[in-house]
Amino acid sequence: MRKLLLFVVSALLIGAGLVWILQFGTGYILFSFDSFTVEMSVWTGLLIYLLATAFLCWLLLTLRWVAGVGGLRLWWRRRRAARSSNLTSEGLQRFADADWQHATDLLSQSADKSAMPVVNLLFAARSAAENNQINQARQTYKRLKTSYPKAHFQADKGLAELLLLERKPREAILLLQSLYAEKPTDRGLLRLLADAYYMAENWRKLQKILRDLKRYKAIGEDALLQLECDVYGSLLDEFTPDSSLSLGEQRDQLEELWYNTPKKLHKHPDIIAGYVAGLSQVGAPDKTQAVLIKALNNQWDSELVRQFGLLASKTPEKQVATAEKWLVLHPKDADLILALGLICDRAKLFGKARDYLSQAIKLRPSVQAYVGLAGVLEHMGETRASADTYRRGLLFELEERNAASL
Repeated sequence: MRKLLLFVVSALLIGAGLVWILQFGTGYILFSFDSFTVEMSVWTGLLIYLLATAFLCWLLLTLRWVAGVGGLRLWWRRRRAARSSNLTSEGLQRFADADWQHATDLLSQSADKSAMPVVNLLFAARSAAENNQINQARQTYKRLKTSYPKAHFQADKGLAELLLLERKPREAILLLQSLYAEKPTDRGLLRLLADAYYMAENWRKLQKILRDLKRYKAIGEDALLQLECDVYGSLLDEFTPDSSLSLGEQRDQLEELWYNTPKKLHKHPDIIAGYVAGLSQVGAPDKTQAVLIKALNNQWDSELVRQFGLLASKTPEKQVATAEKWLVLHPKDADLILALGLICDRAKLFGKARDYLSQAIKLRPSVQAYVGLAGVLEHMGETRASADTYRRGLLFELEERNAASL
């Protein structure tokens, strides 16, 4: 209401002022150009001037709007953005279709004008890597780090992955360790670090991050279980007792390693095989035999059977009795029959040893079986048969080598 009243009062004052001015006379304006003459009153000229000025201002504002945010410039920006978005979309589709070369080109070229330049460059680099263009992928990651410093973490992860593709795990580890200190909970980083340690066979370091892999669910449960088996199996396989320590202290070393191995792995054949190999190094044949018998009673495994056959027990007769019980359950097991032949040989049961080793050769010939049988025949005084068995074993080994070389 106040605004309306103010507007009416202002109009009345302006009108009164104009009437007062008109009382002093109108005057006139004369324009003459060659033979063309225009004459008008001052007020008419003033009105035309005001209208022309208003029109010119309106025209200038309209042109500014058309060329500015509200018009041509906005249209042009939207057109460029739409084109860039289409290129990005097509590049990602090419990536999904494993069309690596086209994906690399489209994503890289549209990166600077994309609404998601970091995504463009990351997928462009990965496409190049998948296409074995390692140098181009490396340059793309470096471009990402330079142009978008906040994305250095993703770029460095990509560079570390390239190092792994080039079979350079130690260089990758140096890069990944600095990233791990920055962000230890990143699941992609943990997977890369695990791959690098695995490739470098650095089982101690890999053992330390197993807990993080599980805690942050960086890999699936099945993959984690297999990784744990590989890690602890390798640690047991690499176990070498310290020669400067006493035999008891060496056994303590092995038992500490076995204690640190997760209990869920204690029944895994590969883990048991590594533990048994360690026991044989620290001079514990009785415990070795007990562990093998318990393991084979629970779960049959050819590697454990082989180790049982090679075990130099203080009580070979007990070994024979145990193995013959297993033979009732596994009558055609070539590994068990070979193991029985070797055990009987050490127990000086040469007749049984000859029978078992001959049967093993029939089921599955092997150099070990031929050599074992030849030795048994020699102990029995059958030197000609022993020499013939050695010859057959040598021929078999030559045939195996030739077959492997083809």
